Amino acid sequence: MARRAEAGDRPAGSGVGGIARPLTNPALFEFWEEVFLGGNDTAVLHGGRSSSKTRDTACQLVRLIDHVGVGMRVLCIRRFQNRIKDSVYTELKWAINHLGLSDKFEIQKNTIIHVDTGSEFIFYGTERNIDDIKGTSDVDILWVEEAEKLTEDQWVIIGPTIRKEDSLAILLFNPKLVTDYVWKNFVVNPPPHTVVRKIDYTENPFLSQKALRDIAAMQERDPETFEHVYGGVPLGDSELSIFKRRWLDACVDAHDVLGIDLAGRNVIGFDPADDGEDKCATADKINGVFIDAEDWSSGKDELVQNAKRVWAKANRIKGCVSYDTIGIGAFVGGYIDEQNETEGGDVEHYAFHAGGAVMDGDKPSDPQNDNSPLNKDEYLNLKSQSWANTARKAMLTFNAVTRGQSVKPEDILSFSSSMGAEKLDALFTELCVPWWVETEGKKRVVPKVKLKKDLGVKSHNLADAVIAADNIDLGGQRHYAGMLLSKRKRS
Repeated sequence: MARRAEAGDRPAGSGVGGIARPLTNPALFEFWEEVFLGGNDTAVLHGGRSSSKTRDTACQLVRLIDHVGVGMRVLCIRRFQNRIKDSVYTELKWAINHLGLSDKFEIQKNTIIHVDTGSEFIFYGTERNIDDIKGTSDVDILWVEEAEKLTEDQWVIIGPTIRKEDSLAILLFNPKLVTDYVWKNFVVNPPPHTVVRKIDYTENPFLSQKALRDIAAMQERDPETFEHVYGGVPLGDSELSIFKRRWLDACVDAHDVLGIDLAGRNVIGFDPADDGEDKCATADKINGVFIDAEDWSSGKDELVQNAKRVWAKANRIKGCVSYDTIGIGAFVGGYIDEQNETEGGDVEHYAFHAGGAVMDGDKPSDPQNDNSPLNKDEYLNLKSQSWANTARKAMLTFNAVTRGQSVKPEDILSFSSSMGAEKLDALFTELCVPWWVETEGKKRVVPKVKLKKDLGVKSHNLADAVIAADNIDLGGQRHYAGMLLSKRKRS
């Protein structure tokens, strides 16, 4: 394939007052020269919205096809493509017209063909056409649009379509999550012969003043969302997240790093589930340190078995259970009581009602700042208050570990490295994904249904188990009101 022949050309058009105006983004000239002339196998272009990624890629590929003198196949894919206009087909049509090459290409209903060489652009959606993509052969360039949605299983199938010598894969995306396959494997840890470039709207010379005003308005109104949407920072590593990944990374073995012995009751945080994509999850906090977390699938008829499983773990460590009481969780306490009676155990259990009222409503939301808003004015419910409380511990621990700031033992959040890197990564990712939304002027953890609808993110069960375990004492003994159910057994 001759794709590297003349890829460095920099066409210019006439601008205002006769001043030459580039037809493609000058900020990306060096990137494309490295891609086409540097012998790379993969090109990754990521960043925020309005950064010219898609439009510039369309222009560069149209120019490349027109410059080389041999036939080429460019496979253009994205996750969902119900109609041809849902693909980059429209952008390629625009680029052909923009570059003044309308007479060089034949735009057909489902393909675009170069008149002289027969080079063609073909289009597929990965969600419904994965088998067709697998069967596509003789591909010179693979263009993956919205690559943040690409899964490892899909890449295993799609990657081999570019098996030809000198073929090229181009991945374009706006980062979504730090756990996305493409982010972890093509940005954080890119394979050999890969060129990676981040770009945002500040490098796009073609934005209108109206677009710039709209962007500036979001930056002023909602800087956290702005950082993700236009700054191209993935969730889990931005100020938008309730937990910051850097905080949690500093919490690994934090008690050992700081040389502080932690104490506290042994608690099993339990997030029950009965079916579907939602999973049961537990988080084990032993002597003030989280030493394990696990999740598992469960059927509708397995709540009793799950409750027994959690009871056995708590009984073995002489601990208690803090469980989410919403929905099927309302029955967990009764099943634990039955186990106590039949097995002669004494496992205490606390119903963590996430949707309930905040505790200590008339106290400052920041214990270290008497001028902070009251809890009842800051948080919508106990869930948001609890997430904020544990996130505050993560931040204080981070400051103590990385900056030498003082911290009280009760404010240290520590996760044992014995859990293993893979399990810690899964847990920290779940903690990092949710962000704050506002309801009735108060902070609320983004609803799970919105996470699934907008981002396709599964329920954060491990994280909820951690929150339940870590906040069993939120509000002190008054938190027993309606929560400590097994006390009735011994009274």
